[in-house]
Amino acid sequence: MTSIVSTIKSGLKEKGIKCHSICQMPDVNETRVLLAFGSKDNKRLTPRKIKKALNSMGIGHFEVENSFRRLSAAFVHLEAKMGARTQSERKEVAG
Repeated sequence: MTSIVSTIKSGLKEKGIKCHSICQMPDVNETRVLLAFGSKDNKRLTPRKIKKALNSMGIGHFEVENSFRRLSAAFVHLEAKMGARTQSERKEVAG
């Protein structure tokens, strides 16, 4: 297991989120991981909770999809992309 995969797996476990498996996707431009969760173990799990948990680990800023993908009957999957945030997002108000 790579260090980022093991860090994410242990971090989610500490936060009480049961993650079945994590796979780092080969991508030259960005770090992407595919997270698999048991659909029966995590009935109240949302992508927003996963994003919050990943970003609270202190290993980088993560963006996740808005919904889970069901690639099999027993698991739901979520792709997360890690990237450095260089500026905070600001919304301008017209005045």
